[in-house]
Amino acid sequence: MHLFENARVPAACVPAELIAGAPAPDALEPWVSCDICIEGSTIQAVRAGDTTVGLWPETPPATTDLGGAITWPGLLDAHTHLDKTHTWDRAPNPRGEFWDAIRILREDALANWTPEDVHRRADFALRSAWAHGTVALRTHLDSSEQLGQESHAVIAELRDQWAGRIAVQTVSLCNLASFMERDADYVIEMSRRYGASAVGGFPQPGPDLPAQLDYLLAAAKEAGLGVDLHVDESSLLHAECLRATAEAVLRNDFPYTVTCGHCCSLSLHDDERAASTIDLLRRTDIRVIALPLCNTYLQGRKWTPDGRPLSSQWRGLTRVHELMEAGLTVACASDNVRDAFFAWGDYDLLEVFHASVRIGHLDTRLPAAPGVVTTAAAKIMDLPHYGTVGPGAPADLIVTAARSFSEFLARPGAPRRLVHGEGFREAAPPDFRELTT
Repeated sequence: MHLFENARVPAACVPAELIAGAPAPDALEPWVSCDICIEGSTIQAVRAGDTTVGLWPETPPATTDLGGAITWPGLLDAHTHLDKTHTWDRAPNPRGEFWDAIRILREDALANWTPEDVHRRADFALRSAWAHGTVALRTHLDSSEQLGQESHAVIAELRDQWAGRIAVQTVSLCNLASFMERDADYVIEMSRRYGASAVGGFPQPGPDLPAQLDYLLAAAKEAGLGVDLHVDESSLLHAECLRATAEAVLRNDFPYTVTCGHCCSLSLHDDERAASTIDLLRRTDIRVIALPLCNTYLQGRKWTPDGRPLSSQWRGLTRVHELMEAGLTVACASDNVRDAFFAWGDYDLLEVFHASVRIGHLDTRLPAAPGVVTTAAAKIMDLPHYGTVGPGAPADLIVTAARSFSEFLARPGAPRRLVHGEGFREAAPPDFRELTT
């Protein structure tokens, strides 16, 4: 048993009882000063002032004073692509264009995605995520009759290897037209065999979309799987796949978790239409994931006729504030890392959080903002207790060098210490040279 004293935990990540028993968190400094008691691999109790949740020990255990450091729970990355990751060195996308990325990675997959190759890159990614403080990660895996079997098998093996450190989930990512025409049985069987949490895809606007969504939802419902879609990742004004998904969920009375990632074009719809779509989402309890790093990299690129780059007037982030205001679950995640969709990244969710606050103006709702990489992501991934500092939560903490949110947001690259169980653990990411030898 170990007691970590004097931790300043984001208010969004502590039990409601502690908030009720303490002064309201400051809008600019929304943390609660806590003492955290850990036993084994689980948080046993948390105390703030005169309020305690959980079973506080009668005999004081060994203690560590964290000195008022901003201290996060372990973080959750609810949307990644471990099959594509770390392919940039051999399959770059110099123009940074979306459709170029699809072509480049399709060619790389057919040529290079052996089990050994996927394992090497995905394990490197998980070690990076673990070094930065991630404790749960969901990856989409390209899935069809032609592709995906080996990736699913590799990630299932890694899921077992990382149990107790990172909870790894998978989503079978498919083309909805191909799923309906020929791939459904194969993809569903593969999802069951390798323990996928959801089936997903990238719906495209068109007259066949309602039937495709109905077919996908029926197959997922029969298999007992959730649905996790890439939706409206474009600047097309007529792209309303998010709205079509909500209508399909209502039409089919779908009982499992539905998540929609990206939702970029929602920002370009007029306010009245966007509000109508968001109301549909609220009626379905669809969860939304914004991908600020990847979408601000990919979306809105402009070129002269002779191929010279121009400044963008739009960068692809969805209506995060309006979605939160409607009471919807909104998370942010890494998405692609060092591949043709996004040239950089390191599975560092504190980097994602910094970018989300700065790009999405989440400084104006800072008390709720930490939820985008903690509690909201945990709800999307159906992982109770994760993303919180409370009894029953995994004993994983990120102890930053900051004593305030102002300090924390000022230095994105500041060092951090990681708690796992009753003590500190190593926080060094793997060397990139591993990937080139």
